[in-house]
Amino acid sequence: MSLLTRVMVAGVLLAACGVAWGSSAASDESEPHGVVIDKRQQLAWMRCSLGQQYQDGRCLGEAERFSWSEAQSRIQALASPNCPWRLPRFHELRGLMQPPEERQGQAPMAIDLDAFPDTPAGWFWNQASAGGHSQQDCFVDFSGEGRTRCNMGGQFYLRPVIPLENAAPSCATP
Repeated sequence: MSLLTRVMVAGVLLAACGVAWGSSAASDESEPHGVVIDKRQQLAWMRCSLGQQYQDGRCLGEAERFSWSEAQSRIQALASPNCPWRLPRFHELRGLMQPPEERQGQAPMAIDLDAFPDTPAGWFWNQASAGGHSQQDCFVDFSGEGRTRCNMGGQFYLRPVIPLENAAPSCATP
């Protein structure tokens, strides 16, 4: 895909979504695809954790937890050439954390609940290392003040992401 085509696709996706991370438009409930545009990081995030469905401004259903191998398989099954969903890198996922002064009286969660409603309390997988740790052993939890931790094992949530330049308007969430 040429650079011009990518820019045009990103523009169409932005226009279709009507959502801009970090702005008052982040709570626009008419967003049809369940995607949040993060202009700061140049990413398109799934609004809901995998297992949930975006409907009427909410993420309905229960978010699923996955082992590391299940998480990789689920992301591979979700991704396509036109919609290259992937696990976020540690710094990208951690970049969704909001400091207390930006939460404006929200429930005790360190993520914008207007943009990412019904985010479960618990750890989320990411694909990249932090501080020299291996690829799958650093995690983000948005509950309370927000936490990061490394060298854990278990079953965690997924919040897939697409680089904005590669996102197509047809990349609806599952």
